[in-house]
Amino acid sequence: MVNKKMVCGVLVTVVGLVFSAFCFFYTVMHPCIHNGTGGLMGAFLGADTLIPFVISTAVMCAGLLLCLIEAYRKQ
Repeated sequence: MVNKKMVCGVLVTVVGLVFSAFCFFYTVMHPCIHNGTGGLMGAFLGADTLIPFVISTAVMCAGLLLCLIEAYRKQ
């Protein structure tokens, strides 16, 4: 029997993964230099996707943690 919390954790993980992947690919496809900061950090800052990327990555990790807790919980 599949636990409802496990399904919720999987859904939260997938949503976080999709949104963080979108932010990452958008940033990589539109590189720029922001106030002398280059590379990936400069591209994140220039595209204004750093905060959404961090939030979506945190949501993805929280969903993964929920899945792990539910998978290894003793009944």
